[in-house]
Amino acid sequence: MKLSPRFFVWLSALALLAAGAQKAPTNRAAMAGLNLTLQGCSLSGDTLNCTVEVANPQSKAVSASLTPASVQALTASGWLYQGQASAGSLRLGPGGKTTLRLSFRGVDNPSGLFAMIQVGEARFLGVMVPGAPRLAAKDGYCFYISGWRSKSYQPLVCHLTIANDTDTDLKLRLNPNQSFVVTELGSRYLGTNVVLGELMYDYDSTVDLTVPARTTTRLGVVFDEAKYGQQAYLLQKVQLIRFQVGGGFLELRDAPVRYCGEEANRMCDSFQPF
Repeated sequence: MKLSPRFFVWLSALALLAAGAQKAPTNRAAMAGLNLTLQGCSLSGDTLNCTVEVANPQSKAVSASLTPASVQALTASGWLYQGQASAGSLRLGPGGKTTLRLSFRGVDNPSGLFAMIQVGEARFLGVMVPGAPRLAAKDGYCFYISGWRSKSYQPLVCHLTIANDTDTDLKLRLNPNQSFVVTELGSRYLGTNVVLGELMYDYDSTVDLTVPARTTTRLGVVFDEAKYGQQAYLLQKVQLIRFQVGGGFLELRDAPVRYCGEEANRMCDSFQPF
């Protein structure tokens, strides 16, 4: 069961995400003298299922309780889901083993990356779920825009076109300041703003959006440092466009840089010029 309809974790989730970002992915943990191993997770529709092996390495029996609130899944973009375990308590004799099954319903996580899966006091970090719905960039391009804020505002804008080929609406969180573009000259520029249609969002603001089932959507990011005229010649392509979406990335290699004007050598005056 999910916390509220779509419960976003504030301070606690941010703290867990920060802690997880400092540690390598793990599939082993300990709790009350027991060893727990996350054997794997899978998504079936919007239900996340995980299997955990529990072993008692001690020479005496060990008991442990699992409260419902301690079964949690935290996505890399900060959504927390409350789950259920197949048992509310454990008791294992010396050298004994058992299997726990965890389930989380109503999960929307197209990247398939979870910052943490927790059961009891055991936390598994950086869990990648194979078979999760994936989004891929079908095509894309970059262009310079002029005059949006002022005559001197001439940044590079890049668009990626993505297709949701699944039968489920997918919810995304696009983070501009963790997105970047690498030009054909090897220059690397970080993103500053999200662009959807003709709307540019606030500086560094992440944007939540839904890609409906069986539809195509265009996403854009402004790269403020890559200003028109800074290069010795007009760029013809970029080596890589990478947008951070939730805990994963959308990327496209060798994308063209397009221009406006009758001779196709000028900046554009719209966020959707083509």
